Amino acid sequence: MSVSAKAMQTPHADFEHASDVYTASTAAVLEVDQGERFSLDARSLLTGGHFEDGHYELCSIPVTGPVIVRGVRPGDTLRVDIHEIRIADRGAMLTQPGRGGFGEPLRSYGHMVDIVDGEVRFGDGITIAARPMIGKLGVAPSVGEPSSSTVGTHGGNMDCNDVTAGSAVILPVQVAGARLFAGDLHAAQGDGECSLTGVEVEGTVVLSCRVLPGVAVARPVVLSGDRVIAIGDGDDLDEAARYALDDLLALVVADRGWSRERAAMLLSAAANVSVSQLVNARATVKASLEGRYFLNPPYSHRSFS
Repeated sequence: MSVSAKAMQTPHADFEHASDVYTASTAAVLEVDQGERFSLDARSLLTGGHFEDGHYELCSIPVTGPVIVRGVRPGDTLRVDIHEIRIADRGAMLTQPGRGGFGEPLRSYGHMVDIVDGEVRFGDGITIAARPMIGKLGVAPSVGEPSSSTVGTHGGNMDCNDVTAGSAVILPVQVAGARLFAGDLHAAQGDGECSLTGVEVEGTVVLSCRVLPGVAVARPVVLSGDRVIAIGDGDDLDEAARYALDDLLALVVADRGWSRERAAMLLSAAANVSVSQLVNARATVKASLEGRYFLNPPYSHRSFS
């Protein structure tokens, strides 16, 4: 069941406005001003009843959108603030043959869980702290219509578990109005999402967007907690890690005015590299550095909010 807020004061789109692709050609579900809060419902594995019927092959997790942000132009850099993530009280997980990060293939298997008092009741007395996150968030590309399950310079299926309430995602804009999509909410997900899914849930996100003048990014950057997180994607983890590290290196060089060599040494001493997801067509890696190492907005820790 959807957890749409009642009598929303902000512009709202339900999950009937779902898309399997990031596209510039679909009619907008909302038009909002920069800084204006809006909410989107998100589907999950449980939407439509196929999961409970055991028809796992019919399950999908599309994104809701697009949302046009007025005054945003191609070449701009968009900051998307995540104000709230409201999730349903039950979730689902799924394994499928040929998917996942394990050596021996997994069987097709579904598992449903209850979410009570901020905990995922996994079963057999095991509980996992709920940490709601957005798995898919991106803008429309200027060329093509990539699947909502893939990732690229437009954002997309990053599955970065740092995209939580209070965080922000910075994206390069490719089309007028940005045309933002979001979905794929997880009640909990470990780094790597190694079995194929997190704890997939229906829910509602409250977002706002604004342009960051004078800021340029090649790929998504996440501001979460006290960390600046560059997101890289690739055909394998090595390629994804190189993109993430190159992007974080470029941010430090631009901010500090250092040589690439000196900036690389700082990353080697203070940055962390980890896997966001390794189960989709393109892998996602994140390279993160505390905001205190940056001098200027939007990456210095004093400018996160």
